[in-house]
Amino acid sequence: MFAKIVVFKDPEVSDVGEVAITYKIMAADSEDEINYEAILVGLNGLANDVYNVQNIELKPLAFGLKFIQLHVVMNDGEGLVDAFETQINSVGGIGSVEVLEMGLL
Repeated sequence: MFAKIVVFKDPEVSDVGEVAITYKIMAADSEDEINYEAILVGLNGLANDVYNVQNIELKPLAFGLKFIQLHVVMNDGEGLVDAFETQINSVGGIGSVEVLEMGLL
């Protein structure tokens, strides 16, 4: 005698959590002046229904170098983080992307 358990889920309710990620983004090396304003505008354009870009800051690193710190919140779905990092790398002038912090909300 075994009982079958049936769970009815409301399709409107999602049990997927959210993840918050802080990135350190370095501009690409170039002989010309780095256009940080264009990079910041491009990164801000990544915000949509899936990716909630909450903060973008230009910060000093060392010896006159700067980096961009980007904070984003998204659903913790399969492949979403990798897809967002691909979108970051598609912005012109990006050299490298590194995750500084990642955590569930």
